[in-house]
Amino acid sequence: MFITLKKKSVAIAIVLIVAVVAISVGCAFVAENAARATMVKTNGMTVVIDAGHGGIDGGVVGSTGVKESDINLKMAGILQKEIESRGFRVVLTRTGKDALNNIKRLDMQARKEIIVKAAPVAVISLHVNRFSDKSRRGAQVFYDDTGIGKEFAESMQKTINEKINAKYSGRDDYEAIDGDLFITKCVKVPSVIIECGFISNPEDEKLLLSREYCQELCKNIADVLCERTCV
Repeated sequence: MFITLKKKSVAIAIVLIVAVVAISVGCAFVAENAARATMVKTNGMTVVIDAGHGGIDGGVVGSTGVKESDINLKMAGILQKEIESRGFRVVLTRTGKDALNNIKRLDMQARKEIIVKAAPVAVISLHVNRFSDKSRRGAQVFYDDTGIGKEFAESMQKTINEKINAKYSGRDDYEAIDGDLFITKCVKVPSVIIECGFISNPEDEKLLLSREYCQELCKNIADVLCERTCV
């Protein structure tokens, strides 16, 4: 009797192992196919990532001495990988520490030329905020006053509020703001400026220097981009 029960137990264990393996393989197959489907939907689509400032134009500076331009460039590299992993082609306006020109007007014109040539489906410009009230925290999204990027910006802000601001800064009430913004008017596609945090706030400055925060923010930015374009 003991031997019979033991054999049955072994048989049941084998069946369970086979079932678990089958489920694992099935899940992996579904995930792989989903990834392939996304790649197909984004095939050929280009996104421009603009790392704000650079060179002698370092932007705002934190209490640690870190320059906005360096944070923007780091963030652009992380976001590039996130977006490329979803099947998009990415063009960067700035790939090194220097600006495209030491004269601001010419630097901005050079960025516009890159954006126009890339013919993107979206433009994302990365910056860091500063405010006189050092208690102000969180990431904020801006779009041009023509309204072309309004829905994209609102979706981006909503996700950032829910997934990033609520978690890290304790607030989720930021609204996407429109304005007369040069970089968002280079081409007539959804274009946004994302201020990734307030460098004037000590806690936000720590987050902006943290790889974990930058990675999480960029993942959510890429998710929204994919949701809005992978249709």
